[in-house]
Amino acid sequence: MGQPERDFTLRQLRTFICAARAGSFSHAAAELGISQPAVSDQISLLEDRLGHMLFRRRLGTTPQLTPEGEKLLETAGTLIDTSKAMRCEETGREPQRIRLSIGPRALELYLKPMLPQLYRECPGLHIDLIHRMSRAEVPTALERGRIDLVVQTVNNMPDDWQNSRLACKVMVVMAGPPGVRQKLASGAEQIEDLQFILPSMGSASQNELTRQLLKLGIKPRKPIIYLELADVIQQMVEGGQGVTMLTYEQLASGIAAGRLEIFGPTLPSLQRIIARSDHAPAIACTLADRLAKAMSGPLPGMRSM
Repeated sequence: MGQPERDFTLRQLRTFICAARAGSFSHAAAELGISQPAVSDQISLLEDRLGHMLFRRRLGTTPQLTPEGEKLLETAGTLIDTSKAMRCEETGREPQRIRLSIGPRALELYLKPMLPQLYRECPGLHIDLIHRMSRAEVPTALERGRIDLVVQTVNNMPDDWQNSRLACKVMVVMAGPPGVRQKLASGAEQIEDLQFILPSMGSASQNELTRQLLKLGIKPRKPIIYLELADVIQQMVEGGQGVTMLTYEQLASGIAAGRLEIFGPTLPSLQRIIARSDHAPAIACTLADRLAKAMSGPLPGMRSM
């Protein structure tokens, strides 16, 4: 009888590297755009081919690399780089891959419009969109090279993100359906009696928005509704179901069309930060520069308020 098949694939190796750097199979699945069971299957196949376990798995805990897994992680990158070099010799073109974490609004407004020209100038470019990370996850992801670039809107400038810079300030407004401003001015309605519908990315963001209202002296009498989808919030407010606090760029089209109006006190601006990993390829600097330039200019399609 022949020896059992022990060859492994580059796909299995890439999946292992992604899972090891991401720190979890679920995060790796999101980065690779596949299901979590598919990640587990690829790693199990790789373990079977190598003849030893790469991760310690216990129900309810994060998988931990075994000593064999640690050793493989040290050499796996070289194998992948060798594979890339061989493919480049065949194509004559150096592929460049950027792992980018960016919010849906910045993606639509700034990244998508520049992609056609960017791909014309850099035909070997690949941009992998990574799931949105919490602020606390970003420093480790940058340091370990799990992401190359991150674009995130935060309350204040972080001091623990690699190569971070302020791209622009993002105006936040209080907005509601047409007529809300007049009702408040006439005394027909009190601001505390309005139904607030606010964006949520977890309990921390909810608490920050609540603190902002309290700082303004506003104590809503109705329980605040928190939703993760800003576009749904906009639809609900336009439909008269409440009022909100969102970025002006999110609401600009509704305000311009007269479906929404700004009211209430001036709110503190947010800061949109671009950060780049020390492990990022050179092309990531170009993309970061172009994003920063686009974000510092006029809001696309809106020359003035």
